Amino acid sequence: MKVALISFTGEGANTCRKIEVGLRLNGHDSSAFGKDLFAEGAGILPLKSSLDEWTAAAFSKNEALIFVGACGIAVRAIAPYIKDKTVDPAVVVVDEKGKYAISLLSGHLGGANDITREIAEIVGAEPVITTATDLNHRFAVDDWAKKNHLRIGDMKLAKEISAAILRGETIGVASEFPIEGELPEQLQVITDEQDIQGRNVAADGEYPKIGYRISIHEENGPFDKTLHLIPRTVTIGMGCRKGISPEAVEELLEKVLKDHKLSVQSIERICSIDIKKEEAALKQLADKLGVPLQVFSAEELRQLDGEFTPSEFVSQITGVDNVCERAAVLGSQGELIVKKQARGGVTMAVAARTEKGGYRWKQQ
Repeated sequence: MKVALISFTGEGANTCRKIEVGLRLNGHDSSAFGKDLFAEGAGILPLKSSLDEWTAAAFSKNEALIFVGACGIAVRAIAPYIKDKTVDPAVVVVDEKGKYAISLLSGHLGGANDITREIAEIVGAEPVITTATDLNHRFAVDDWAKKNHLRIGDMKLAKEISAAILRGETIGVASEFPIEGELPEQLQVITDEQDIQGRNVAADGEYPKIGYRISIHEENGPFDKTLHLIPRTVTIGMGCRKGISPEAVEELLEKVLKDHKLSVQSIERICSIDIKKEEAALKQLADKLGVPLQVFSAEELRQLDGEFTPSEFVSQITGVDNVCERAAVLGSQGELIVKKQARGGVTMAVAARTEKGGYRWKQQ
């Protein structure tokens, strides 16, 4: 985790340095700042800008901000930059003496609760965690999703599930992937979804009314209210003619995702052949999705074992009989789930990898 720390007093600078060293030893990329008067003596970086300027830069470039000082200073500093719990960094406040470490912002999704506990252990502080699920020792779906690298389909529904857990209701779980470990209290795994979909869940009361589904597909159910947790396990393999328009590439992607009920949030990379590494439409699509564009040589694609849709024309142009299917499988190290689709000078295939070991309820 990339972490920025700031302090305001002499004692605070020493505490700040202690936290920075501890975090670095734990594998974090941390940098600590303090006022000129105290920074050099504590061995941290001198603050060369205003607090507002420092906060603006740190808020956008770091995964966590640690304020060593008063809560009021931190609150006023971050207030103009807070957007949403899905994008805001973790914010933690530690008093200058290191007695308390307070999780202030983005406790679950941002990881503030976890790094608060980590800091508390480093300096011997009391961790202050105020999220309801943590206080009541209940399962938190957003925290678990983050630790398992799952995207949350609907934050409003995630809040409903948290509220239902706090009320003591049973929460259903359905998954396309293996689930390992001891099940937390109140969670009930449902395995026969066809059976569920054929019932009136609310009427017979046999199955939970609310729950979540771990899936790369955007399908309804199996519960009355279903929160989709989406793993990034899908690779899109693409081929196209030179100079293809970005619109043509996006149109085929949207069609394939819709036809196969695949979530766009499940995409982890786009793959193609190396002669397409500078293709503007592919680069633009990857940037829009926030995923890398990975390319392979014709030789790498040719060496891949499997049954792929051959094309003599493609072979003459690229030196390999199929680009999109081979690139998808090679990039994902998984299985082909959508064979070659073609439209308007673009070809596309989809492969998905299986999460090795599945998802664990309790992190080690």
